[in-house]
Amino acid sequence: MATVSAAALAGCTSTPVPQAGPSAVVESNAFFREAAVSESIEAIAGGDGDLWPNCWADDGSIYAAHGDGRGFGADFADIGVNVITGDDPESLAGETLAAGDAVGTVWSGENFNRKPTGMLCVDGDLYLAVQDLRLDFNEAPAASISKSEDKGRTWTWDPSAPMFDGHVFTTVFFLDYGKNSERAPDDYVYAYGLDNNWRDSFDNSVPDPVDLYLARVPKSSVQDRSSWEFFAGTEGADPRWSADIDDRVAVLHDDRLLYPEGDGGDATTVGGADLSVISQGSVVYNAPLDRYIYTSWTELTFEFYEAPTPWGPFELFLSKDFGPYPWSLEKHGGYGTTIPSKFISDDGREMWLQANVCPCAPAGMSVYDFALRRLTVER
Repeated sequence: MATVSAAALAGCTSTPVPQAGPSAVVESNAFFREAAVSESIEAIAGGDGDLWPNCWADDGSIYAAHGDGRGFGADFADIGVNVITGDDPESLAGETLAAGDAVGTVWSGENFNRKPTGMLCVDGDLYLAVQDLRLDFNEAPAASISKSEDKGRTWTWDPSAPMFDGHVFTTVFFLDYGKNSERAPDDYVYAYGLDNNWRDSFDNSVPDPVDLYLARVPKSSVQDRSSWEFFAGTEGADPRWSADIDDRVAVLHDDRLLYPEGDGGDATTVGGADLSVISQGSVVYNAPLDRYIYTSWTELTFEFYEAPTPWGPFELFLSKDFGPYPWSLEKHGGYGTTIPSKFISDDGREMWLQANVCPCAPAGMSVYDFALRRLTVER
């Protein structure tokens, strides 16, 4: 396992992490002594689709939303919601509950469809963040949040306008505080957001996301846009919040570019060279370790960050490089990285990561279902 040093500090420009082989444990990270993620999937629930943002509900089930697939049903849809049952990653089964127009609205016209970016269960109700994504995956101008009071079978949202638009805070994923949000420290829901796109905009039609933002909203008012407040920095150790989205301050800024042009990057991947590292993933509270884990990715790597509070400072602790395409079933990365809180071990040192490989990519293989692999850490 190769070792490199790097800074990925909240609110400042990070220094580049060189590509150093299959894994790079960041030796400047003071919290984790060791970290490793499996080279390939180890457990599959099945289904058909990608992304699978998920939450652990009060009934003990995982609810997960898929994009561009059949889910666990028979019909293709750009978005769908599923329930996944089973007490461990090796014994999961799923059922599709709702899809397409029953879940959300496309706001931005015929060149866009709906993508799920975050799920939450709080007080027994489910919330789903739904994004408009351009059909070539390179622009995300709008997003809204749908709500279900019957465990995913029917959904409601404001049909008049998106909650977020103008490419601002349009990739939304909720902070996962465990089963039915039982670990939440207060009566707020916390949500992270990216501007412009869900990952590197491969054609540069919008700026690549380099900042991770944070908001909060009373759990009784999640769909009320006027109730949202945005992290605006700190006063001493205390966070400041502002109702004005223009006051927001990033909890993580990382402008590293991996696989630089001229170093083979332009010939190895759909995205070409200079892959930005902040992407749609998840932030989960690892209660046994009292740590917040953000899982991100590039076309060819996984990027893992940790923080002591929801507002940071987030620091990189592991970069996993799977190398250029083609991949194999024995060694492959993925996108849409999430950690289901249900499968965090009692000591917090083992987690399970969900990620997908699209059959549309020239990877030589695909993983297009709810698929998990181990992430392990040591203090």
